[in-house]
Amino acid sequence: MSQPTLSRRLKELERNIGAPLFFRISSGVKLTQEGKDLLRSAEEMVRSFEDFHRDLSLRVGHRSTAVKISATEGLTKHWLLPRVKKLRALSSQIRLEINSTVEQQNLATSDLDLVIRIGQPGDSELVGRRVGAIAFGLFASDSYLAEHGSPKALNELTDHELIGSMAEYGGLPSGRASQVPLLTAFNSAAHDRSTLKLTPVVNHFAAAAEGLGLVFLPVPFALAEGLVRVLPGETALLDLWLLRRRESDLRKMTKQVWRFLEAELTNTKSWFAGQKAAQKRLQRVA
Repeated sequence: MSQPTLSRRLKELERNIGAPLFFRISSGVKLTQEGKDLLRSAEEMVRSFEDFHRDLSLRVGHRSTAVKISATEGLTKHWLLPRVKKLRALSSQIRLEINSTVEQQNLATSDLDLVIRIGQPGDSELVGRRVGAIAFGLFASDSYLAEHGSPKALNELTDHELIGSMAEYGGLPSGRASQVPLLTAFNSAAHDRSTLKLTPVVNHFAAAAEGLGLVFLPVPFALAEGLVRVLPGETALLDLWLLRRRESDLRKMTKQVWRFLEAELTNTKSWFAGQKAAQKRLQRVA
């Protein structure tokens, strides 16, 4: 800054404060008491800002290496967790936080980065793309089928014990349910009978394994749990979405994980669709 500009700025500052900041002496200038007070306050402000900046940099750096993902319990167990090692290989600094729930969470309070969602995409806060469809079907345990037999048609569901209902799947498209015979029949039978209702939905797998009845489950997850599919000709296909916050691209790590999940979901479309060849391939890989 040139000397004339500096002198002008100092005079403006003195006028703004309403007090002299310097004594003009033959050897230069000397601070007045007001000048000393202003200098002390300014130094404290600079130190506070520097402390704030260091603290913010640490917190931003810590959050930038964390990627928070939400997925259903079954999807987390059977698809996401088997890929965690490959995810960690993307970077030695990556920190994964996985929230497993079938509920559609509020992103404003949960601070999520990425969401893998079955059914309706939901929040307008999220952007993303449909990456496939997941097949749902009816399942039971060997012990239940040995005792009660297997239904031969959808209208026989009312003769069986049922576990859960569509209402327990928060993201399922209720508007389209009537267009899918399997969903319609299961809903109707569950309404007519005293069904076993369980939350969270992950307990449906355990209840079916205990031989407590027929259950509506994602085909690849139920087969992985060793359950037996009944009425295999009846399938409900629900959309599978990979979603993110609009702002998430600002974090380099989140962007890397998004690209990884997108590629993996695309490569496993046939597995999600419940195709037998894909199931066998996945078992051989495992």
